[in-house]
Amino acid sequence: MDRVPRSEETGRSRPAADAAFVNLGRSGMGRSLAGTAVLILMTCCAALGAAWPERFLTGGAAGPERTIALVIAIACGLLSLPAIAGVAASSRTHGLAADRTGLWFVTRRSAERVDWPQIRAVGGSWRESRRTFKAGLGARLGQELMRFLTTENGKHMYAVEVFLHDPGSVSGQEPFATHQRLTRDEPPPVPGLPGSRLRFSVRGIKDYREMAAHLHRCAPHLWIGEYRRHSPL
Repeated sequence: MDRVPRSEETGRSRPAADAAFVNLGRSGMGRSLAGTAVLILMTCCAALGAAWPERFLTGGAAGPERTIALVIAIACGLLSLPAIAGVAASSRTHGLAADRTGLWFVTRRSAERVDWPQIRAVGGSWRESRRTFKAGLGARLGQELMRFLTTENGKHMYAVEVFLHDPGSVSGQEPFATHQRLTRDEPPPVPGLPGSRLRFSVRGIKDYREMAAHLHRCAPHLWIGEYRRHSPL
């Protein structure tokens, strides 16, 4: 758990100083940086092959190899741009906090809250990392290694999900209103709950586990357990 960030503005309500807080910007940042670094490395290697094929390509200055290297460099370069932008955007301090008054979405400039009486249920969702067939033994071992390092028994992309008695009660609060809009067509994990929910994705599995355990302890009557989600978000 992290400490609630200090506000850059005065006069606004904030979570209590002892609130449980998970910084969604920091959580899982290592994976994002690693993925971005791999894309940049591939871009550089392909660009070198396209610019100096006689030195970096086995085919010398042959046209097809140079064209392929150029295509790869452009593709990886285009993928690198949103990856870099995503890392920069997510690195800003923001996250989910819980104190005696309710649940908060916190940034350095603002803090939005839903009070405990507004909350109908809280759960944890995850997506399944499916295995795909790999022809070679090395490829299959590499896939299993990545599965072991980045998932929990095949479960990943964990999120804390908050269901409200009245989903429309946060219509003027961001990002709550956006969460409700994006999830409104999803089926509820438990009959009787609304489909719309507040979804806080926690990329770091350890961070998710700590926050889920805290919510289970402080509001056991609201906790509905964990379940698989099929949404791409």
